[in-house]
Amino acid sequence: MSTPNITLPDYEAAERVMAHEEANTGLAVHGIVTVLVSAGLIVLNVIVAPEFPWSAFAVGGMLIGLVAHWWFGHVKLDEQITKRHQETEARAARMR
Repeated sequence: MSTPNITLPDYEAAERVMAHEEANTGLAVHGIVTVLVSAGLIVLNVIVAPEFPWSAFAVGGMLIGLVAHWWFGHVKLDEQITKRHQETEARAARMR
């Protein structure tokens, strides 16, 4: 099986698409885990110690983590990929 010749812009575009797909999958998994664990902690809180809502602290912390995952995995993703491409090109130029 032979590999077709592709251009650098095609390669970079495909890399961006793959990175976005991976980011979407990671965020979805993180979101599902956050919802399930949060629900479990809230139920545990209501059953074990209903007088103090301690689960709110854990749920809040997990939501902060989910927002950070979204921020760095989606909002800043293109910027990170562009920076990585620039660093790779600069390294390649120094190797000549």
